[in-house]
Amino acid sequence: MEELDEKFVSIRGARIRYVVRGTGAPVLLVHGLGEFLEAWYFTIPALSEYFRVYAMDLPGHGLSEQPPVDYSQRPGDNFAVDFMEAVGVEYASLVGHSLGGLICLDAAINSEDKVDRLVLVDSGGLSNDVPLFYRLASLPVLGDIMIRPTTKAGVRSGMRRRFYNPEIVTDEWVEISYRYLKMPKMKDTLLKIIRGSVSVSGWRFTADLNTQLHLVKAPTLIVHGRQDNVVSVDDAYHIREAIPGARLEVLDECGHNPHIEKATEFIK
Repeated sequence: MEELDEKFVSIRGARIRYVVRGTGAPVLLVHGLGEFLEAWYFTIPALSEYFRVYAMDLPGHGLSEQPPVDYSQRPGDNFAVDFMEAVGVEYASLVGHSLGGLICLDAAINSEDKVDRLVLVDSGGLSNDVPLFYRLASLPVLGDIMIRPTTKAGVRSGMRRRFYNPEIVTDEWVEISYRYLKMPKMKDTLLKIIRGSVSVSGWRFTADLNTQLHLVKAPTLIVHGRQDNVVSVDDAYHIREAIPGARLEVLDECGHNPHIEKATEFIK
């Protein structure tokens, strides 16, 4: 992996790690639950040839601290916009994966003047088809048991399930993931997000978000892996119909992380 020059910025009193590369119109990359900015390592170099690309660790992820973020109100609590303001970006194109997609979608709905274009990558939260693991993890006591300090074998197994081709999970990816996921703050962060966003019956924000999708004004591209077993590709078709003028690209032989598994196609 190519080294990136990491920086830190203070948002709500917490240090947030980010990287920036390139010149041109700004693009912000927002990763998913339990991930970190390294997830965009295949994306940043290519996009930075044409854009000024930012990628950050979400609160409590990677090397970012956990400021007060209320995940029970709406996805991300406007954090993408707070980050843009902190680094002096007036508006940007937002690219969000999974939970990051919800965070970017929230910005496009509630801060439309800040969002130039919107890309939703295997974005969940718009149906009640929630994996059983997250439903159970939202429960008291049981969630504390399920979201426990992890092992390298457990990290590898979890990562492999997210890809159509599990062989794409290298030892280097496992080492990076394990290093961040074993940090004590990660359990607290994951439980806060899961319990704030998910209940036994499904996503907490589904109804509200579905009634607001038509408010998205930014040109929208939806990218989804056909074999995603975390967020069904059916959700992508639903989003395309609900957001005016949205375009959908479904990548075959691809799981939940098309920006990694199908990096060349994704970048195009």
